[in-house]
Amino acid sequence: MRPTRCNGRDRSADVPVNGRRGVGRRLIEGILVRRFASLVSAAVIGGAAFASLTMATAQAQPACPDVHLIGAAGSGERDGALLAADAGMGRVVHKSFNDLQTLLARDGRTITAEAVEYPATAVPLDGGILDWAGFMGSVDTGAAALGQQYAAFVAQCPTTKVVLAGYSQGAMVVHRNLHALDASPNLAAALLIADGDRLPQDPTLNLGTVTAVPGAGKGVAQDWPILARAPAPLPVSIGSRTISVCDVGDAVCDYDPDAEDVPSAAVNVHTSYARSSSGTSWTRPLYQLLGPAPTDNQIANPRVVAAG
Repeated sequence: MRPTRCNGRDRSADVPVNGRRGVGRRLIEGILVRRFASLVSAAVIGGAAFASLTMATAQAQPACPDVHLIGAAGSGERDGALLAADAGMGRVVHKSFNDLQTLLARDGRTITAEAVEYPATAVPLDGGILDWAGFMGSVDTGAAALGQQYAAFVAQCPTTKVVLAGYSQGAMVVHRNLHALDASPNLAAALLIADGDRLPQDPTLNLGTVTAVPGAGKGVAQDWPILARAPAPLPVSIGSRTISVCDVGDAVCDYDPDAEDVPSAAVNVHTSYARSSSGTSWTRPLYQLLGPAPTDNQIANPRVVAAG
């Protein structure tokens, strides 16, 4: 897949998502599946407004960018017309890309981006076990797709720094690749926003209000790690390159195992990351993980990004 460079602003409208009643605890297997899936990735489903984008294509070296971002959308953010909005990455990730692009442009660096090509299946409102199995299948498909897209890109541009970014279900897609990509010299940073695989003890760079509450911020998948195939704790080598953003009360990354309902307040917290109009608090730390811009004598190959 050929990476694309995207310029534009996030203009999509917010559509609140309502939670649903949790199931009873009498049927053990049923509750494990349904309670996990009822809370995982309370999806931000964007409005129909499309982001205004101008595109450029990163060709094979020496036309590779300085930085490349691979972004994974949240649940339902690739449904129908939304697939063409926000470059297929979803509002939260696409806004993060735009903000990072602005910072990199100030020191003369180029950045391109591509979306993870996966279903990003919406959370079914009242599905059975097969529906929830399909949802987790979407996570698995996304994790495999990201790994393949990453390998294809770094083979094409072996000196480009890569950023992985995901929101909600997309954060799980990214998280599930971090162990495998730990040793990759191209992986400069990862961004996990409202991550259902989050562990409070992970040695990540933690942002958001959950950091003020010791022990808080356990992702919903980690409450049923075998059923959800949740990843093991991250090693410091990759955790030190990973930013995890979570706010207190988020239904997905700060899951409450005792809740029988999905409170509207928890859904509001989960969808609030997309509503920021003043920039994203995690963009500058993400930019800092990329290190300083290379000097002329450090550039092994000239890079030219063709205007589209």
